[in-house]
Amino acid sequence: ALVHPGGAVTEVAAICCFLADAYPQAGLMPAERGAFYRWMFFGAGPVEQAVVNTAMGWVPSPDRRRAVGYGCIEDVVATLTGHLDGRRYFCGDAFSAADVYVGSQIGWGLRFGTLPGNAVLSGYWDGIKERPALARANALDDALRKKEEGDVVGRRPRNPAARLG
Repeated sequence: ALVHPGGAVTEVAAICCFLADAYPQAGLMPAERGAFYRWMFFGAGPVEQAVVNTAMGWVPSPDRRRAVGYGCIEDVVATLTGHLDGRRYFCGDAFSAADVYVGSQIGWGLRFGTLPGNAVLSGYWDGIKERPALARANALDDALRKKEEGDVVGRRPRNPAARLG
């Protein structure tokens, strides 16, 4: 969760939207707001549902695909591929929070095999995975992980659920 003076924001897509809107100087909220929200919610809905359902072994039968909203994993991949073919970013000519969120899902899916890959998705991921901001974020995560691991050496590990309360 992201806690701020006005309350808390949960869900990764919502946090990305909140931060992009709250900090316009970061340039992560594109002028094309309609496209931005479309892709953020496509990532939070159809992409996530298709990936999780497929990974869990539940694949909708052809006659039930319309009932699940996303169709099937192949439909989701075709939608992502069709949009990204010939584009560097999801919204216009600049990297945005949509690339942070949906791009991360693409990268994760390609890395762990939960999203069928193709040349377009691989090319898109290759274009964003070497961004300096991602390297900095990963370094911060690694440092925090090492600190937390050091905090539990010789002690009973913390209950991760306790941090949620």
